[in-house]
Amino acid sequence: MARQISKLILKKSSSYLKISIGLFILSLVLISTASVFFINQYLQVDKDFIRNDNTHMIEITSKREGNTQIQFLTFQDEDKVKEAISKHLPNVKFQLYKLYQLSFGVQDENGNTYFIYGLDEGAARLLGNCHLEVNTTCARKTIKQRSVLKIPVIDVQEGGFSSQQNVDFPVANQGGVFERNPFTLYEGDEVISDTGILYVGSHTFEKMIEIAFHVRWDEFVKKYDQDNPFGIQVLKNMYIYVDKITDVEAAARLLNDLGYNTRYTFKAFDNFTGSMKNTAILASLLALVILLITATHVILSFNSYLKVQQRDMGILKQYGYSNESVQEIYSYNINHIFFKVIAVIISYTILVGLLLVPLHSIGYLIFLVIFLLLILLLINRVIVHIILKKYTSKGIIELLKMNKEFE
Repeated sequence: MARQISKLILKKSSSYLKISIGLFILSLVLISTASVFFINQYLQVDKDFIRNDNTHMIEITSKREGNTQIQFLTFQDEDKVKEAISKHLPNVKFQLYKLYQLSFGVQDENGNTYFIYGLDEGAARLLGNCHLEVNTTCARKTIKQRSVLKIPVIDVQEGGFSSQQNVDFPVANQGGVFERNPFTLYEGDEVISDTGILYVGSHTFEKMIEIAFHVRWDEFVKKYDQDNPFGIQVLKNMYIYVDKITDVEAAARLLNDLGYNTRYTFKAFDNFTGSMKNTAILASLLALVILLITATHVILSFNSYLKVQQRDMGILKQYGYSNESVQEIYSYNINHIFFKVIAVIISYTILVGLLLVPLHSIGYLIFLVIFLLLILLLINRVIVHIILKKYTSKGIIELLKMNKEFE
Protein backbone atom coordinates (compact mmCIF):
# COMPACT_ATOMS: atom_id res chain seq x y z
CA MET A 1 0.00 0.00 0.00
CA ALA A 2 2.82 2.40 0.94
CA ARG A 3 4.56 1.70 -2.39
CA GLN A 4 1.38 2.48 -4.36
CA ILE A 5 0.91 5.75 -2.51
CA SER A 6 4.58 6.58 -3.16
CA LYS A 7 4.11 6.06 -6.90
CA LEU A 8 0.99 8.26 -6.94
CA ILE A 9 2.83 11.03 -5.10
CA LEU A 10 5.85 10.66 -7.41
CA LYS A 11 3.61 11.35 -10.43
CA LYS A 12 2.75 14.70 -8.84
CA SER A 13 6.42 15.75 -8.80
CA SER A 14 6.82 19.25 -10.14
CA SER A 15 8.58 19.94 -13.41
CA TYR A 16 10.92 22.21 -11.42
CA LEU A 17 12.14 19.20 -9.41
CA LYS A 18 12.61 17.13 -12.56
CA ILE A 19 14.59 19.93 -14.20
CA SER A 20 16.75 20.27 -11.07
CA ILE A 21 17.49 16.54 -11.06
CA GLY A 22 18.31 16.69 -14.78
CA LEU A 23 20.75 19.56 -14.20
CA PHE A 24 22.25 17.65 -11.29
CA ILE A 25 22.82 14.60 -13.50
CA LEU A 26 24.35 16.81 -16.20
CA SER A 27 26.74 18.42 -13.72
CA LEU A 28 27.76 14.99 -12.38
CA VAL A 29 28.38 13.81 -15.94
CA LEU A 30 30.60 16.84 -16.55
CA ILE A 31 32.47 16.28 -13.28
CA SER A 32 32.85 12.57 -14.06
CA THR A 33 34.11 13.28 -17.58
CA ALA A 34 36.54 15.93 -16.35
CA SER A 35 37.78 13.66 -13.57
CA VAL A 36 38.39 10.72 -15.91
CA PHE A 37 40.16 13.03 -18.37
CA PHE A 38 42.26 14.45 -15.53
CA ILE A 39 43.19 10.91 -14.42
CA ASN A 40 44.17 10.10 -18.00
CA GLN A 41 46.33 13.22 -18.23
CA TYR A 42 47.87 12.59 -14.82
CA LEU A 43 48.85 9.05 -15.81
CA GLN A 44 50.37 10.38 -19.03
CA VAL A 45 52.34 13.05 -17.15
CA ASP A 46 53.37 10.42 -14.61
CA LYS A 47 54.70 8.23 -17.41
CA ASP A 48 56.33 10.99 -19.49
CA PHE A 49 57.77 13.08 -16.67
CA ILE A 50 57.49 11.85 -13.08
CA ARG A 51 58.54 8.23 -13.70
CA ASN A 52 60.77 9.06 -16.66
CA ASP A 53 64.40 8.81 -15.52
CA ASN A 54 65.46 11.37 -18.13
CA THR A 55 63.50 14.14 -16.38
CA HIS A 56 65.26 13.39 -13.08
CA MET A 57 68.72 13.82 -14.60
CA ILE A 58 70.87 16.96 -14.69
CA GLU A 59 73.76 16.80 -17.13
CA ILE A 60 76.89 18.78 -16.21
CA THR A 61 78.86 19.45 -19.39
CA SER A 62 81.58 21.91 -18.34
CA LYS A 63 82.39 24.70 -15.91
CA ARG A 64 82.93 28.43 -16.22
CA GLU A 65 86.05 30.27 -15.20
CA GLY A 66 85.14 33.95 -14.96
CA ASN A 67 82.42 35.11 -17.33
CA THR A 68 83.49 33.55 -20.62
CA GLN A 69 86.20 30.91 -20.24
CA ILE A 70 84.86 27.36 -20.45
CA GLN A 71 86.84 24.50 -18.91
CA PHE A 72 86.57 20.74 -18.99
CA LEU A 73 85.39 18.96 -15.88
CA THR A 74 87.98 17.44 -13.56
CA PHE A 75 87.72 14.54 -11.15
CA GLN A 76 87.88 16.98 -8.24
CA ASP A 77 84.54 18.41 -9.35
CA GLU A 78 82.79 15.23 -8.20
CA ASP A 79 83.56 15.90 -4.52
CA LYS A 80 82.85 19.60 -4.94
CA VAL A 81 79.39 18.97 -6.38
CA LYS A 82 78.49 16.32 -3.80
CA GLU A 83 79.54 18.52 -0.89
CA ALA A 84 77.67 21.56 -2.24
CA ILE A 85 74.37 19.72 -2.72
CA SER A 86 74.65 17.96 0.65
CA LYS A 87 75.38 21.27 2.38
CA HIS A 88 72.91 23.62 0.68
CA LEU A 89 70.16 21.10 -0.13
CA PRO A 90 70.36 18.57 2.73
CA ASN A 91 66.89 17.15 2.05
CA VAL A 92 67.58 16.43 -1.62
CA LYS A 93 68.43 12.81 -2.33
CA PHE A 94 70.64 12.33 -5.37
CA GLN A 95 73.24 10.16 -7.05
CA LEU A 96 76.20 11.34 -9.12
CA TYR A 97 77.44 9.40 -12.13
CA LYS A 98 80.47 10.09 -14.34
CA LEU A 99 80.64 9.49 -18.08
CA TYR A 100 84.14 8.89 -19.49
CA GLN A 101 85.32 8.74 -23.08
CA LEU A 102 88.30 7.61 -25.11
CA SER A 103 89.08 10.35 -27.59
CA PHE A 104 90.26 7.86 -30.19
CA GLY A 105 88.71 4.88 -31.90
CA VAL A 106 89.51 1.32 -30.89
CA GLN A 107 89.51 -1.57 -33.36
CA ASP A 108 88.64 -5.20 -32.79
CA GLU A 109 90.32 -8.28 -34.25
CA ASN A 110 88.32 -7.88 -37.48
CA GLY A 111 89.28 -4.25 -38.03
CA ASN A 112 85.94 -2.78 -36.94
CA THR A 113 86.31 0.58 -35.19
CA TYR A 114 84.44 1.44 -31.99
CA PHE A 115 84.22 4.48 -29.75
CA ILE A 116 84.43 3.62 -26.06
CA TYR A 117 82.48 5.34 -23.30
CA GLY A 118 82.92 4.49 -19.64
CA LEU A 119 80.14 4.82 -17.10
CA ASP A 120 79.89 4.32 -13.36
CA GLU A 121 78.41 0.89 -12.73
CA GLY A 122 75.57 2.31 -10.63
CA ALA A 123 74.14 3.98 -13.75
CA ALA A 124 73.71 0.70 -15.65
CA ARG A 125 69.94 0.61 -14.96
CA LEU A 126 69.58 4.01 -16.63
CA LEU A 127 71.68 3.03 -19.63
CA GLY A 128 69.70 -0.07 -20.55
CA ASN A 129 69.39 -3.79 -19.97
CA CYS A 130 73.05 -4.37 -19.22
CA HIS A 131 75.16 -4.67 -16.08
CA LEU A 132 78.52 -3.06 -17.03
CA GLU A 133 80.45 -5.92 -15.50
CA VAL A 134 84.25 -6.02 -15.66
CA ASN A 135 85.61 -6.70 -19.16
CA THR A 136 82.11 -6.44 -20.64
CA THR A 137 80.84 -4.01 -23.26
CA CYS A 138 77.27 -2.89 -23.83
CA ALA A 139 75.85 -1.61 -27.11
CA ARG A 140 72.44 -1.01 -28.65
CA LYS A 141 72.67 -4.37 -30.42
CA THR A 142 74.85 -7.37 -29.64
CA ILE A 143 77.60 -7.68 -32.22
CA LYS A 144 78.86 -11.07 -31.11
CA GLN A 145 79.26 -12.69 -27.73
CA ARG A 146 83.00 -12.17 -27.42
CA SER A 147 85.62 -10.07 -29.21
CA VAL A 148 89.14 -8.76 -28.75
CA LEU A 149 89.64 -5.00 -28.66
CA LYS A 150 93.01 -3.62 -29.73
CA ILE A 151 93.86 -0.93 -27.15
CA PRO A 152 96.51 1.41 -28.61
CA VAL A 153 99.52 2.22 -26.44
CA ILE A 154 99.74 6.02 -26.61
CA ASP A 155 102.94 8.03 -26.86
CA VAL A 156 102.20 11.58 -25.71
CA GLN A 157 104.15 14.25 -27.58
CA GLU A 158 104.04 18.03 -27.66
CA GLY A 159 102.20 18.06 -30.94
CA GLY A 160 99.72 15.42 -29.84
CA PHE A 161 99.98 11.68 -29.43
CA SER A 162 100.69 8.64 -31.55
CA SER A 163 100.64 4.86 -31.23
CA GLN A 164 102.89 2.17 -32.64
CA GLN A 165 101.50 -0.90 -30.91
CA ASN A 166 98.27 -2.36 -29.55
CA VAL A 167 97.42 -4.56 -26.59
CA ASP A 168 94.74 -7.23 -26.88
CA PHE A 169 91.81 -6.69 -24.54
CA PRO A 170 89.28 -9.59 -24.60
CA VAL A 171 85.71 -8.56 -23.76
CA ALA A 172 82.25 -10.08 -23.58
CA ASN A 173 79.56 -8.17 -25.47
CA GLN A 174 75.98 -7.36 -24.47
CA GLY A 175 73.12 -5.53 -26.16
CA GLY A 176 70.27 -3.59 -24.62
CA VAL A 177 71.26 0.09 -24.50
CA PHE A 178 68.09 2.20 -24.51
CA GLU A 179 67.66 4.35 -27.60
CA ARG A 180 66.73 7.36 -25.47
CA ASN A 181 68.76 7.15 -22.30
CA PRO A 182 69.93 10.10 -20.15
CA PHE A 183 73.47 9.85 -21.52
CA THR A 184 72.50 10.41 -25.17
CA LEU A 185 69.46 12.62 -24.57
CA TYR A 186 71.09 15.75 -25.99
CA GLU A 187 73.18 14.06 -28.68
CA GLY A 188 72.31 14.03 -32.35
CA ASP A 189 70.38 11.18 -33.95
CA GLU A 190 73.54 9.97 -35.67
CA VAL A 191 75.15 9.36 -32.27
CA ILE A 192 72.09 7.70 -30.77
CA SER A 193 71.77 5.25 -33.68
CA ASP A 194 75.53 4.64 -34.03
CA THR A 195 76.21 0.91 -33.62
CA GLY A 196 79.92 1.69 -33.28
CA ILE A 197 79.50 3.02 -29.72
CA LEU A 198 80.38 0.71 -26.83
CA TYR A 199 79.80 1.36 -23.13
CA VAL A 200 81.94 -0.18 -20.41
CA GLY A 201 81.91 0.08 -16.63
CA SER A 202 84.30 2.44 -14.86
CA HIS A 203 86.57 -0.42 -13.72
CA THR A 204 86.95 -1.66 -17.29
CA PHE A 205 87.54 1.88 -18.53
CA GLU A 206 90.26 2.42 -15.91
CA LYS A 207 92.07 -0.71 -17.14
CA MET A 208 91.91 0.59 -20.72
CA ILE A 209 93.38 3.95 -19.66
CA GLU A 210 96.19 2.22 -17.77
CA ILE A 211 97.04 0.21 -20.90
CA ALA A 212 96.76 3.16 -23.28
CA PHE A 213 98.82 5.63 -21.23
CA HIS A 214 100.93 3.04 -19.30
CA VAL A 215 100.19 4.73 -15.99
CA ARG A 216 98.22 3.70 -12.91
CA TRP A 217 94.67 5.07 -12.75
CA ASP A 218 95.17 7.06 -9.55
CA GLU A 219 98.28 8.66 -11.04
CA PHE A 220 96.39 9.40 -14.25
CA VAL A 221 93.60 11.14 -12.29
CA LYS A 222 96.12 13.22 -10.33
CA LYS A 223 97.95 14.42 -13.46
CA TYR A 224 94.69 14.95 -15.37
CA ASP A 225 93.40 17.31 -12.68
CA GLN A 226 96.71 19.19 -12.39
CA ASP A 227 97.60 20.09 -15.97
CA ASN A 228 96.32 17.21 -18.13
CA PRO A 229 99.55 16.34 -19.96
CA PHE A 230 97.69 13.67 -21.93
CA GLY A 231 95.97 16.18 -24.18
CA ILE A 232 92.58 14.47 -24.18
CA GLN A 233 89.23 14.97 -22.49
CA VAL A 234 88.54 11.79 -20.53
CA LEU A 235 85.80 13.00 -18.16
CA LYS A 236 83.10 13.90 -20.67
CA ASN A 237 80.14 14.73 -18.40
CA MET A 238 78.81 14.27 -14.91
CA TYR A 239 75.17 13.44 -14.21
CA ILE A 240 73.11 14.22 -11.13
CA TYR A 241 70.10 11.93 -10.71
CA VAL A 242 67.61 13.66 -8.37
CA ASP A 243 65.16 11.26 -6.70
CA LYS A 244 62.25 13.73 -6.52
CA ILE A 245 61.39 15.57 -9.69
CA THR A 246 60.33 18.61 -7.65
CA ASP A 247 63.95 19.00 -6.45
CA VAL A 248 65.49 19.12 -9.93
CA GLU A 249 65.07 22.90 -10.34
CA ALA A 250 66.71 23.69 -7.00
CA ALA A 251 69.66 21.38 -7.67
CA ALA A 252 70.14 22.82 -11.17
CA ARG A 253 70.12 26.41 -9.86
CA LEU A 254 72.72 25.52 -7.25
CA LEU A 255 74.99 23.95 -9.87
CA ASN A 256 74.64 27.03 -12.05
CA ASP A 257 75.57 29.25 -9.09
CA LEU A 258 78.68 27.12 -8.60
CA GLY A 259 79.74 27.87 -12.18
CA TYR A 260 78.71 24.64 -13.88
CA ASN A 261 77.01 24.52 -17.27
CA THR A 262 74.03 22.19 -17.16
CA ARG A 263 71.34 20.69 -19.33
CA TYR A 264 68.13 19.13 -18.07
CA THR A 265 64.67 18.42 -19.43
CA PHE A 266 62.76 21.17 -17.60
CA LYS A 267 65.29 23.88 -18.37
CA ALA A 268 63.14 25.02 -21.31
CA PHE A 269 60.08 25.34 -19.07
CA ASP A 270 59.43 28.15 -16.62
CA ASN A 271 58.76 26.52 -13.25
CA PHE A 272 57.20 23.38 -14.74
CA THR A 273 56.51 21.67 -11.41
CA GLY A 274 54.91 24.80 -9.97
CA SER A 275 52.68 25.16 -13.02
CA MET A 276 51.59 21.52 -12.75
CA LYS A 277 50.66 21.96 -9.09
CA ASN A 278 48.73 25.18 -9.75
CA THR A 279 46.82 23.60 -12.64
CA ALA A 280 45.86 20.58 -10.54
CA ILE A 281 44.73 22.77 -7.63
CA LEU A 282 42.72 25.08 -9.90
CA ALA A 283 41.00 22.15 -11.65
CA SER A 284 40.16 20.52 -8.31
CA LEU A 285 38.74 23.74 -6.88
CA LEU A 286 36.66 24.36 -10.00
CA ALA A 287 35.20 20.83 -9.85
CA LEU A 288 34.49 21.27 -6.13
CA VAL A 289 32.69 24.58 -6.71
CA ILE A 290 30.53 23.06 -9.47
CA LEU A 291 29.73 20.09 -7.23
CA LEU A 292 28.79 22.31 -4.27
CA ILE A 293 26.59 24.59 -6.37
CA THR A 294 24.68 21.75 -8.04
CA ALA A 295 24.38 19.73 -4.82
CA THR A 296 23.01 22.78 -3.00
CA HIS A 297 20.60 23.41 -5.86
CA VAL A 298 19.29 19.83 -5.70
CA ILE A 299 18.90 19.95 -1.92
CA LEU A 300 16.96 23.23 -2.17
CA SER A 301 14.83 21.78 -4.99
CA PHE A 302 13.86 18.79 -2.86
CA ASN A 303 13.18 21.14 0.04
CA SER A 304 10.78 23.16 -2.16
CA TYR A 305 9.17 19.95 -3.41
CA LEU A 306 8.61 18.66 0.14
CA LYS A 307 7.28 22.04 1.25
CA VAL A 308 4.61 21.81 -1.44
CA GLN A 309 3.85 18.25 -0.28
CA GLN A 310 3.06 19.32 3.30
CA ARG A 311 -0.71 19.29 2.68
CA ASP A 312 -0.55 15.71 1.35
CA MET A 313 1.51 14.72 4.38
CA GLY A 314 -1.16 16.21 6.64
CA ILE A 315 -3.92 14.32 4.80
CA LEU A 316 -1.99 11.05 5.13
CA LYS A 317 -1.68 11.63 8.86
CA GLN A 318 -5.42 12.31 9.06
CA TYR A 319 -5.98 8.86 7.58
CA GLY A 320 -3.95 7.35 10.40
CA TYR A 321 -0.45 7.18 8.92
CA SER A 322 2.27 7.66 11.52
CA ASN A 323 5.30 9.93 11.15
CA GLU A 324 7.41 6.88 10.32
CA SER A 325 4.96 5.72 7.63
CA VAL A 326 4.88 9.12 5.96
CA GLN A 327 8.68 9.23 6.20
CA GLU A 328 8.85 5.81 4.53
CA ILE A 329 6.47 6.82 1.70
CA TYR A 330 8.45 9.92 0.74
CA SER A 331 11.90 8.44 1.38
CA TYR A 332 11.02 5.60 -1.01
CA ASN A 333 10.45 8.15 -3.78
CA ILE A 334 13.62 10.05 -2.97
CA ASN A 335 15.71 6.86 -2.76
CA HIS A 336 14.18 5.64 -6.03
CA ILE A 337 15.23 8.86 -7.77
CA PHE A 338 18.75 8.68 -6.34
CA PHE A 339 19.08 5.01 -7.28
CA LYS A 340 18.44 5.95 -10.92
CA VAL A 341 20.90 8.85 -10.72
CA ILE A 342 23.56 6.58 -9.18
CA ALA A 343 22.99 3.91 -11.84
CA VAL A 344 23.36 6.46 -14.66
CA ILE A 345 26.44 8.24 -13.25
CA ILE A 346 28.33 5.13 -12.13
CA SER A 347 27.65 3.33 -15.44
CA TYR A 348 28.75 6.38 -17.41
CA THR A 349 31.90 6.84 -15.30
CA ILE A 350 32.91 3.19 -15.66
CA LEU A 351 32.30 3.23 -19.42
CA VAL A 352 34.29 6.42 -20.04
CA GLY A 353 36.96 5.31 -17.56
CA LEU A 354 37.53 1.99 -19.31
CA LEU A 355 38.01 3.88 -22.58
CA LEU A 356 40.55 6.37 -21.21
CA VAL A 357 42.20 4.75 -18.19
CA PRO A 358 44.61 1.79 -18.65
CA LEU A 359 43.64 -1.42 -16.86
CA HIS A 360 46.81 -1.38 -14.73
CA SER A 361 45.67 1.96 -13.28
CA ILE A 362 42.06 0.91 -12.68
CA GLY A 363 42.48 1.80 -9.00
CA TYR A 364 42.11 5.50 -9.87
CA LEU A 365 38.79 4.79 -11.59
CA ILE A 366 37.55 2.75 -8.62
CA PHE A 367 38.46 5.64 -6.31
CA LEU A 368 36.49 8.08 -8.52
CA VAL A 369 33.44 5.79 -8.58
CA ILE A 370 33.53 5.43 -4.79
CA PHE A 371 33.93 9.20 -4.39
CA LEU A 372 30.91 9.97 -6.60
CA LEU A 373 28.89 7.27 -4.84
CA LEU A 374 29.69 8.73 -1.42
CA ILE A 375 28.74 12.23 -2.59
CA LEU A 376 25.38 11.01 -3.87
CA LEU A 377 24.71 9.01 -0.71
CA LEU A 378 25.63 12.02 1.43
CA ILE A 379 23.20 14.28 -0.44
CA ASN A 380 20.54 11.57 -0.16
CA ARG A 381 21.05 11.29 3.60
CA VAL A 382 20.79 15.07 4.01
CA ILE A 383 17.48 15.15 2.14
CA VAL A 384 15.95 12.05 3.78
CA HIS A 385 17.20 12.30 7.36
CA ILE A 386 17.25 16.07 7.81
CA ILE A 387 14.91 17.85 5.41
CA LEU A 388 12.23 15.17 5.01
CA LYS A 389 12.26 14.35 8.71
CA LYS A 390 11.76 18.04 9.49
CA TYR A 391 8.46 18.02 7.57
CA THR A 392 7.18 14.59 8.64
CA SER A 393 7.74 15.50 12.29
CA LYS A 394 5.25 18.38 12.07
CA GLY A 395 1.74 18.04 13.42
CA ILE A 396 -1.36 17.64 11.25
CA ILE A 397 -2.63 21.19 11.82
CA GLU A 398 0.73 22.72 10.98
CA LEU A 399 1.02 20.63 7.80
CA LEU A 400 -2.48 21.61 6.63
CA LYS A 401 -1.82 25.31 7.09
CA MET A 402 -0.80 25.97 3.53
CA ASN A 403 0.23 29.38 2.31
CA LYS A 404 -1.77 30.68 -0.62
CA GLU A 405 1.30 30.42 -2.82
CA PHE A 406 1.21 26.63 -2.39
CA GLU A 407 -2.55 26.16 -2.75
